[in-house]
Formats: sequence, C-alpha cells, structure tokens
Amino acid sequence: MKISEISAIIILLLYSFSAFAQVNQTDTSKSSLIERNPKKPGGIFISPVLGAEFPTRDFVTNSKYAFCIGGKLEYASMSLYPFVIGATIQYQNHDGADDFKTLNLINSMSTKITSFGVSVDVLLNKYLKSSFTIPFIFLEARSVNVKRDVLPPENFPNLKATDNTIGFGGGAGFTLYIFDIYVTYLSAKEYSTISLKTRFKFPLIKF
Repeated sequence: MKISEISAIIILLLYSFSAFAQVNQTDTSKSSLIERNPKKPGGIFISPVLGAEFPTRDFVTNSKYAFCIGGKLEYASMSLYPFVIGATIQYQNHDGADDFKTLNLINSMSTKITSFGVSVDVLLNKYLKSSFTIPFIFLEARSVNVKRDVLPPENFPNLKATDNTIGFGGGAGFTLYIFDIYVTYLSAKEYSTISLKTRFKFPLIKF
C-alpha cells in the first residue's frame, strides 16, 4: 500500500474517532423531547453531500481517489427514534492510476460511478451522553452504475466498459447542528471505496 493511501486511511480514522472523543456527561438525549412532544413531531430533510472517495481492494490498482457530489433525502420522526431512514444519490469520476495507464499505454482513463441507495442511521445520543454533537452510525445499500472512458480506445484494458452491481456498507460520524462529518466504507466488488464526507441538513417538510 502506498504512503498516500495509508495517510488517507489514517485521516479517515481520526475523523471517525473524533466523533466519539466529544462524549461527556451532558445529557442531550432526545428521550426528554419525547416527553415534551406527545404528538411525536418529525420531518423530511434534504442534504447536499460533498466528499472524497478512496479506492480499495482491486479498485486501487487501476484508479485514483475522486471527489464526490450527491444528495440525501431523510425521514426522521420521534416514533422512529433513534432511527433515521434515508435515500441517496451520488456521482464520482476516478482518473486512472498512473502506473496502470503506463502499463497499458493509455493516455487517459476515467471511471464514472453513479450510485443510488437507501440507508438507516442510528443516533447514538440515545445511548451516549454528549454535548454539542450527535454521534451516529449507519448501514446502507447502493446500486452502483459504472462507465469507463479510455484514450486511445484501441488500448482499452482488461476491464469492463460498463457495469452494474450492488454495494453494501456502513460508517460513523457526528452531527453538529445541521452539519455532518462522517466516514464510510462501501463493499461493491471491484469498485469498493472508503470515503470522508460532509453534508448539510435542510428541512424540506415538517409535521
């Protein structure tokens, strides 16, 4: 594994651990809110997503990291607490790894990935006492759609030009007001990645 890849993973782990380092004795559990809100309020939230995706496993042999953009639609309710249900969309474009392009006499290669998925977050402040932040973990499943472009096309390597697969993953992070920072791992065969992302929550519908 290259030094840059090790550094990236260390940074991701540090961000993950920082979510739990802020746990202290101040009780911000939402159980008290349930008592004060017998109507069990909830809402639908939309969250723009920005981040960086780092290839792992077979994917790292032919592609570099990529920035990702996307969005998430979430449904939250006191009746479901501590669970939050979400639907996501994401796009990323990975350039080909330099060594891989040299080996295959390729001038340029891009792997464009569009994914759609569903997720379930678990808000850990029901079980942990924390102030200012809400730590969470989550599980997700995604449909991963892949398209590769190679120049010159006659030197297309032994890879699939287009592909579709299902990926499963999870992660952890923390919420600060409307701002989330979290790390994820997605196992999607030869397109597996580890990532660092941020998102901003905006209420779409309240009820």
